[in-house]
Amino acid sequence: MPRAKLIRTDSCPYHITSRSNNKEWFYIPICDVWKYSNQLLSESVKKFDIQIDAFVLMNNHYHLCIHTPNANIDKFMHFFNKNLGAKISRQAKRINRIFGAPYKWSLIKNDQYYFHVIRYIYQNPIRTRMVENCIDYPYSDIKKQNFSIAEIEWINTLINKKEVDSTCRNLRKYIIN
Repeated sequence: MPRAKLIRTDSCPYHITSRSNNKEWFYIPICDVWKYSNQLLSESVKKFDIQIDAFVLMNNHYHLCIHTPNANIDKFMHFFNKNLGAKISRQAKRINRIFGAPYKWSLIKNDQYYFHVIRYIYQNPIRTRMVENCIDYPYSDIKKQNFSIAEIEWINTLINKKEVDSTCRNLRKYIIN
Protein backbone atom coordinates (compact mmCIF):
# COMPACT_ATOMS: atom_id res chain seq x y z
CA MET A 1 0.00 0.00 0.00
CA PRO A 2 1.48 3.40 -0.93
CA ARG A 3 2.26 5.93 1.72
CA ALA A 4 -0.46 8.53 2.25
CA LYS A 5 0.26 11.97 0.92
CA LEU A 6 1.58 14.24 3.66
CA ILE A 7 -0.88 16.85 4.83
CA ARG A 8 0.80 20.17 5.51
CA THR A 9 -1.17 22.28 7.95
CA ASP A 10 -0.79 25.06 10.45
CA SER A 11 -4.10 24.38 12.21
CA CYS A 12 -3.34 21.31 14.34
CA PRO A 13 -0.35 19.45 15.76
CA TYR A 14 1.36 16.31 14.52
CA HIS A 15 2.44 13.22 16.39
CA ILE A 16 5.70 12.14 14.75
CA THR A 17 7.86 9.09 15.29
CA SER A 18 10.98 7.94 13.52
CA ARG A 19 12.83 4.69 14.16
CA SER A 20 16.40 3.63 13.44
CA ASN A 21 17.24 1.24 10.64
CA ASN A 22 16.36 -2.38 11.53
CA LYS A 23 15.21 -1.18 14.97
CA GLU A 24 18.86 -1.23 16.05
CA TRP A 25 20.00 1.00 18.86
CA PHE A 26 21.67 4.20 17.77
CA TYR A 27 25.35 3.51 17.16
CA ILE A 28 26.59 6.10 19.61
CA PRO A 29 25.76 6.77 23.27
CA ILE A 30 22.19 7.99 23.73
CA CYS A 31 23.50 11.03 25.62
CA ASP A 32 25.22 12.13 22.39
CA VAL A 33 22.08 11.54 20.32
CA TRP A 34 20.18 13.59 22.93
CA LYS A 35 22.71 16.43 22.64
CA TYR A 36 22.49 16.44 18.83
CA SER A 37 18.69 16.22 18.91
CA ASN A 38 18.41 19.20 21.23
CA GLN A 39 20.83 21.25 19.14
CA LEU A 40 18.84 20.52 15.99
CA LEU A 41 15.47 21.14 17.66
CA SER A 42 16.68 24.49 19.03
CA GLU A 43 17.93 25.44 15.59
CA SER A 44 14.66 24.26 14.03
CA VAL A 45 12.50 26.37 16.34
CA LYS A 46 14.23 29.44 14.90
CA LYS A 47 14.66 28.23 11.31
CA PHE A 48 11.19 26.73 10.77
CA ASP A 49 9.14 28.57 13.41
CA ILE A 50 7.93 25.32 14.96
CA GLN A 51 6.54 24.69 18.44
CA ILE A 52 7.60 21.52 20.22
CA ASP A 53 5.00 20.22 22.65
CA ALA A 54 6.72 16.95 23.60
CA PHE A 55 9.93 15.15 22.70
CA VAL A 56 11.23 11.83 24.01
CA LEU A 57 14.30 10.04 22.70
CA MET A 58 14.46 6.28 23.14
CA ASN A 59 17.31 3.88 22.31
CA ASN A 60 16.24 3.38 18.70
CA HIS A 61 13.52 5.94 17.98
CA TYR A 62 11.97 9.20 19.06
CA HIS A 63 8.49 10.64 19.53
CA LEU A 64 7.60 14.23 18.91
CA CYS A 65 4.45 16.31 19.18
CA ILE A 66 4.82 19.47 17.14
CA HIS A 67 2.90 22.46 15.77
CA THR A 68 3.99 23.96 12.45
CA PRO A 69 2.53 27.48 12.09
CA ASN A 70 4.05 27.73 8.60
CA ALA A 71 2.67 24.35 7.44
CA ASN A 72 6.24 23.18 6.83
CA ILE A 73 6.39 19.79 8.56
CA ASP A 74 8.09 18.26 5.52
CA LYS A 75 10.90 20.81 5.48
CA PHE A 76 11.46 20.51 9.23
CA MET A 77 11.47 16.70 9.19
CA HIS A 78 13.84 16.57 6.23
CA PHE A 79 16.23 18.92 8.01
CA PHE A 80 15.95 17.19 11.39
CA ASN A 81 16.27 13.54 10.32
CA LYS A 82 18.92 14.26 7.69
CA ASN A 83 21.12 16.23 10.08
CA LEU A 84 20.57 13.97 13.09
CA GLY A 85 21.40 10.94 10.95
CA ALA A 86 24.52 12.67 9.61
CA LYS A 87 25.76 13.58 13.08
CA ILE A 88 25.22 10.02 14.35
CA SER A 89 26.87 8.53 11.25
CA ARG A 90 29.85 10.85 11.49
CA GLN A 91 30.50 10.03 15.15
CA ALA A 92 29.88 6.28 14.66
CA LYS A 93 31.95 6.25 11.45
CA ARG A 94 29.06 4.58 9.58
CA ILE A 95 28.08 5.06 5.98
CA ASN A 96 24.59 3.51 5.96
CA ARG A 97 21.45 5.40 6.78
CA ILE A 98 20.42 5.77 10.40
CA PHE A 99 16.65 6.01 10.04
CA GLY A 100 15.19 2.92 8.41
CA ALA A 101 12.02 4.28 6.86
CA PRO A 102 10.19 7.55 6.42
CA TYR A 103 8.89 9.03 9.63
CA LYS A 104 5.35 8.16 10.70
CA TRP A 105 2.92 10.93 11.42
CA SER A 106 -0.64 11.57 12.46
CA LEU A 107 -2.53 14.83 12.55
CA ILE A 108 -4.25 15.56 15.87
CA LYS A 109 -7.59 17.28 15.41
CA ASN A 110 -9.11 17.19 18.89
CA ASP A 111 -7.99 18.14 22.37
CA GLN A 112 -8.78 14.79 23.97
CA TYR A 113 -6.53 12.93 21.57
CA TYR A 114 -3.85 15.64 21.85
CA PHE A 115 -3.61 15.12 25.62
CA HIS A 116 -3.61 11.37 25.10
CA VAL A 117 -0.63 11.71 22.70
CA ILE A 118 1.29 13.85 25.19
CA ARG A 119 0.87 11.16 27.85
CA TYR A 120 1.70 8.41 25.37
CA ILE A 121 4.95 10.14 24.37
CA TYR A 122 6.12 10.85 27.91
CA GLN A 123 5.16 7.37 29.12
CA ASN A 124 7.35 5.57 26.59
CA PRO A 125 10.20 5.13 29.12
CA ILE A 126 7.73 3.83 31.71
CA ARG A 127 6.25 1.27 29.33
CA THR A 128 9.76 -0.05 28.61
CA ARG A 129 10.49 -0.16 32.37
CA MET A 130 13.40 2.28 32.14
CA VAL A 131 11.90 4.52 34.84
CA GLU A 132 8.90 4.56 37.14
CA ASN A 133 8.08 8.25 36.62
CA CYS A 134 8.18 10.26 33.42
CA ILE A 135 10.07 13.09 35.10
CA ASP A 136 12.98 10.74 35.89
CA TYR A 137 13.80 9.88 32.28
CA PRO A 138 16.81 11.97 31.23
CA TYR A 139 16.11 11.97 27.48
CA SER A 140 12.77 13.74 27.61
CA ASP A 141 11.93 17.42 27.39
CA ILE A 142 9.25 17.11 30.08
CA LYS A 143 11.22 19.35 32.47
CA LYS A 144 11.43 22.08 29.81
CA GLN A 145 7.65 22.16 29.36
CA ASN A 146 6.92 23.82 32.74
CA PHE A 147 4.17 21.42 33.73
CA SER A 148 2.61 21.83 37.15
CA ILE A 149 2.93 19.07 39.75
CA ALA A 150 -0.69 18.07 39.08
CA GLU A 151 -0.02 17.85 35.34
CA ILE A 152 3.08 15.70 35.95
CA GLU A 153 1.01 13.39 38.16
CA TRP A 154 -1.63 13.16 35.42
CA ILE A 155 1.02 12.41 32.78
CA ASN A 156 2.38 9.64 35.03
CA THR A 157 -1.06 8.03 35.33
CA LEU A 158 -0.58 5.08 33.03
CA ILE A 159 -2.70 4.77 29.95
CA ASN A 160 -4.00 1.27 29.37
CA LYS A 161 -2.85 -1.19 26.71
CA LYS A 162 -5.91 -0.52 24.57
CA GLU A 163 -5.07 3.20 24.43
CA VAL A 164 -1.40 2.44 23.67
CA ASP A 165 -2.39 0.12 20.82
CA SER A 166 -4.85 2.67 19.53
CA THR A 167 -2.18 5.38 19.44
CA CYS A 168 0.19 3.08 17.55
CA ARG A 169 -2.55 2.30 15.00
CA ASN A 170 -3.36 5.99 14.65
CA LEU A 171 0.15 6.67 13.40
CA ARG A 172 -0.94 4.73 10.32
CA LYS A 173 -4.30 6.52 9.94
CA TYR A 174 -2.75 9.98 9.52
CA ILE A 175 -5.77 12.05 10.64
CA ILE A 176 -7.37 11.71 14.06
CA ASN A 177 -10.66 13.56 14.37
